[in-house]
Amino acid sequence: MSQEAGKRTARLWRRILPSNPSLGQTPPYMREVDRKDAEILGALLFEAFSGTIDDAGQREMHYVQKVEAILDGRYGDWVCAASWNFIDHGTLRSVCLVSDYKPYGCPVIAVVATAPEFRQRGDANTLLDAAVRSLAMLGYSQCCAMVTVGNHASERLFSSCGFVPDRHP
Repeated sequence: MSQEAGKRTARLWRRILPSNPSLGQTPPYMREVDRKDAEILGALLFEAFSGTIDDAGQREMHYVQKVEAILDGRYGDWVCAASWNFIDHGTLRSVCLVSDYKPYGCPVIAVVATAPEFRQRGDANTLLDAAVRSLAMLGYSQCCAMVTVGNHASERLFSSCGFVPDRHP
């Protein structure tokens, strides 16, 4: 972990959503997140963040609790219709969770994570694009995400999907 747990700095990134979104194609292995998936989603987050700048030094059960909190609306209303995951041959590869967190004034991409063995395959980009498209179809005009400063992979991902960082972290 590059920075001590609790001492990471995050920056808000925003994206204006298209006013006339197209439905787009959903890959056959992509589906909306289901509440019953909280445990496997937590395990994925634990594995995905382990040893990275976003590793908060927590145990797997803490990530399960974090997912449950998002799905239960403790970070704003969970936007199920914009929360997606990849399950390929029964294996969870990636997830993107979205909530409508009122303090930001728009939905927030709460988490995007990919299991280490599936990185660099475009999953996160596809899920984030699907979330953006879904939010636009639901009538939202913008969305945002908090990205850890120095998480270059996340910064590249959000930039490539049309998000722009606020000036100050």
